[in-house]
Amino acid sequence: MKKWLPWMVCLVVGGACVEQPTQANRTGASQQELTRIRSQVVSRTAPTPAHPLNFNFDNKVELLGYDINLPNNTLRPGQSVTITWYWHCRAQTGDGWHLFTHLDDANGPRTNQDNVGDARRAYQPERWRAGEYIRDVQTFELPADWDSPTVKIHLGLWKEATRLAVTPADRTDGDRRARAITLDTGVRVAMTETVVPRASGAIVADGHLDEAAWATAARTGPFVNPANGNPAGATEARANAMLLWDDQNLYVGFHVMDDNLVDRSANRDDHLWEHDAVEVMIDPNGDGNDYFEFQVSPRNQRFDTRYDHPRDPQPFGHLDFNPDTHTGAVATGTINNTDDTDTGYDVEIAIPWTSINAGLAHVPPQAGDQLRINLFAMDEPKTGGQRSAAWSAPRRGDFHTLERFGRITLSAGTPGAPALPVVVPMVPSQGTQPAVPSGGVMPLPPGVATAPPRRGH
Repeated sequence: MKKWLPWMVCLVVGGACVEQPTQANRTGASQQELTRIRSQVVSRTAPTPAHPLNFNFDNKVELLGYDINLPNNTLRPGQSVTITWYWHCRAQTGDGWHLFTHLDDANGPRTNQDNVGDARRAYQPERWRAGEYIRDVQTFELPADWDSPTVKIHLGLWKEATRLAVTPADRTDGDRRARAITLDTGVRVAMTETVVPRASGAIVADGHLDEAAWATAARTGPFVNPANGNPAGATEARANAMLLWDDQNLYVGFHVMDDNLVDRSANRDDHLWEHDAVEVMIDPNGDGNDYFEFQVSPRNQRFDTRYDHPRDPQPFGHLDFNPDTHTGAVATGTINNTDDTDTGYDVEIAIPWTSINAGLAHVPPQAGDQLRINLFAMDEPKTGGQRSAAWSAPRRGDFHTLERFGRITLSAGTPGAPALPVVVPMVPSQGTQPAVPSGGVMPLPPGVATAPPRRGH
């Protein structure tokens, strides 16, 4: 739910880039030059773009299509591209309306090219007249540090804090941006992977992690720094996890080392990520749509939500998504007491397959099925602020970097084993809890990584 570093190139507001004001009044161009430019970009004859789009903006403006100088639809980092957009003015927009062009990576807005091209400099929509066709040529370079497999190009019209509504809705991003082009960048993202065996016995979701089945679980090893994937020092957030599955559930067991347990939550769907919590994010088929988030605090409070698309709907997804997950938490130390030194806490989560069936290859899953997931731990240290650790590092300031989720492959493990029951435990009370039995968790060496999570989810 977090965003722990600002975008380097664009500001993110409401899930989208902030549009940039036109450069027309800052170029020093003469009126004669502006008149010449307008004469070159405006026509009364309908164009025939090589790639039709047919977006309609509030029955005032149409984006008819585009031409592009890439023969194979691949735009490499550092490479330039020229795109010619063809617009049709059906009715005057009125003063203050301008064009925007946003470049998104696979996760979300990255940068914009709002003011690139002569049409943007001299003939913005506020000047357009009904019946005109506008040839809008943009040449720009994909940033050399682009680290995503795709670049998605969105367009629209904006005025102050408003954008024109655009149809068809199924080709927009839900934020009044037309999804015009998706280009391959040739970037290939290294993926964190593990094979998850089938549970060999019953799992009791009580947070103790002492069932015999956990002995054969997949182990993540120490979580890493979300920003760069590197191990970090002993003063940073430290956690690891184990995974199992059966016909009914995906099981995740967390072990968190934490000398300052903080849990201010009182109700389901409180903002657990603002203090101490663990998190499971699942994009079943890895397509970036219909993905899920589950959080558990040291006092066994739960937060869960579902998203249609990355961070959509804003701000926190579908909070009415309250599946019948079974969770348990066991803390070693005193919660919300900064005068002592705590040890940490363990969490056990059983996530029913029926609650995440959107995108699953089979329900219940079969051996060999794969899912894209990520695991996180959020921590509030005694020194204040926030830090975090990840199984698969997003390598940017957003936990919703879906293309960097890890991949798990479900293994048969114990062929023919029956579906296993989940025992719903009592919620542990606040305060000192018994230590986790030996053998119930993995040892965690120093050096797990962190980064401050985004405030407000």
